[in-house]
Amino acid sequence: MPTAMNTARIFLVDDDMANAELLGAILQRAGFTRIAVYHHGQLALDAAEYAPPDLIILDLHMPQLGGVDFLNELRARQAPTDFVPVLVLTADNSRDALKDALRAGANDFAVKPAYSDELLLRVRNLLTIRLCHEELKDSNAALGAELRTRARFDDERAADRGQKIRSLQAIIDRGGPNIVFQPIVDLATGATVGVEALSRFGTEPRRTPDVWFNDAASVGLGVELEVAAIRAAMAHLDALDPAWILALNVSPTTIVADEFRELIETADPKRLSFEITEHQPISDYQKLSEATTALQTRGARICVDDAGAGYASLRHILKLNPDVIKLDITLVRDIDSDPVKRALAASLERFAADVGAAITAEGIETRAELDALRTLGINYGQGFYIAQPAPIDSFTLSATR
Repeated sequence: MPTAMNTARIFLVDDDMANAELLGAILQRAGFTRIAVYHHGQLALDAAEYAPPDLIILDLHMPQLGGVDFLNELRARQAPTDFVPVLVLTADNSRDALKDALRAGANDFAVKPAYSDELLLRVRNLLTIRLCHEELKDSNAALGAELRTRARFDDERAADRGQKIRSLQAIIDRGGPNIVFQPIVDLATGATVGVEALSRFGTEPRRTPDVWFNDAASVGLGVELEVAAIRAAMAHLDALDPAWILALNVSPTTIVADEFRELIETADPKRLSFEITEHQPISDYQKLSEATTALQTRGARICVDDAGAGYASLRHILKLNPDVIKLDITLVRDIDSDPVKRALAASLERFAADVGAAITAEGIETRAELDALRTLGINYGQGFYIAQPAPIDSFTLSATR
């Protein structure tokens, strides 16, 4: 089987035809298959431009273009990263010939007539260096390409991050996102008991609110954006029926932040319900619990959002002693036809009753879902079937149908 060394391209550059044939025969017997013979140095140089050799065996004294001039021209044409080893094979055994050849860029030097085993050792040594150089060059090229790709990615990510920061900062500076409100009703009576404030951004790029808040958290503006949204929602508190609760979404990170505490200090907490969302892992439940307990002490309600959607919300229930547990939309959808969902909702309802909490179902979209929730004894609900989110000055309170 051919090896990389056996298939290496070797140039024999020697004006002595008989000597070139002898060298070629020695190399062929050793298994080398790609040997090109040139009796004029200029022809070899021109050929090397189009098909670079892996090794050149060069006679030192040739008419028209001698070996030293050949070496000087060869090295002048090469790029800094190129390496083509040259073995000078000459009958001139003088010290000056050796120095001139090495000074011009020869990599090895042997005197004619060279023993075939010695010649082959020198050839294989130089080809080994050549092959290692090419592998290293390919590796460096691949590494360089990867680094350039990473640099472009980092530049694009930095540009994207910068654009996110500018867009988010503009929203924060203008007073936060637009706020719409969705009624929360007593499922038994149909009476509206409160509204949930929902953020709408209405700016480019068009993305859902959760993406905006996630982006804000990723660039260090999560607390600022949430506080701006809560402030914008609370600005409409006086326009709401004083008997209604205003439900506000807040992440665990924001509810323990100084900016949030400063905002809530002047509010009437008895009219507020804080729905704890889960955007990021919680590292300090004790600090979170202290913050929610302080709000409850002042009369605010604490609601665990998205119950039934995953482990995080259930952990909130166990750790935070909430006043309200909100069933996730994925649990509410098709609850009328899914016995497993009904069983889970019923279990949560019994648990809530045992701990003195109320249950709110979100995402009610059909009459059948509403009826199933009523049958299960779920306290409160909201969803498109009851009323869609709308601006403060345009939504109408809707009783259940």
